[in-house]
Amino acid sequence: MILHHLQNSRSQRIVWLFEELSLEYDIAFYTLDTAKKKNLKFPTVEIPDQNITLTETSAIAEFMCEVRRRLIIEKAHRAYWDFCLYKNFSDASLMPNLALKQIFQQIKEQTPLPVRFIPFAIQKAFNSAYLNPELKKQLDLLDDHLMQHTWIAGDIFSYADILLWFPLYAAQYAYPQFSEFHNLIRYLKQIEDRNAFKRAMQRGQWSSEIFKEYWEITQ
Repeated sequence: MILHHLQNSRSQRIVWLFEELSLEYDIAFYTLDTAKKKNLKFPTVEIPDQNITLTETSAIAEFMCEVRRRLIIEKAHRAYWDFCLYKNFSDASLMPNLALKQIFQQIKEQTPLPVRFIPFAIQKAFNSAYLNPELKKQLDLLDDHLMQHTWIAGDIFSYADILLWFPLYAAQYAYPQFSEFHNLIRYLKQIEDRNAFKRAMQRGQWSSEIFKEYWEITQ
């Protein structure tokens, strides 16, 4: 099994997933420069002996976990709705607002210096009037939920936690007042203490410094 992995991207979640599932796999590494030369979505998983190619992080996670009946919440469990909600919330609700922050940052950086003040003013206004208030609502929701639960789907670790990690980790740097969310900070520390997560960070060649710089400038 081969995981095509863009470093410091959302595909890091699949590296972590595979470590949690104790799967045997190889990684094909890509940087932003080398990724441009390949017609690939990241992550992409190839399973040659089954002639299967998988894309989309949440779809890969669901396929791998359903096949193995691991890291899922069964339908009869009282936390099943939380599992259904938050495994989709990560990329459908939280990540789009973060991506918009990054889009405005890229527009500003690519604008010629003499007129860069224009996209800078637009970015600042949009962050203040829309993106930061929307992120606050979403982070409030998660923080309140995690005040009462160990993991995002109750007291059971699931792949919903794996999917949530990336946008939440990005929000830690992209949202200026993230330090107010004590339950989210506890939750991220709890994730970082998992042995499979630590192995994934090493195997995926994750750079916390590059990631922090990438998102902190979007505030």
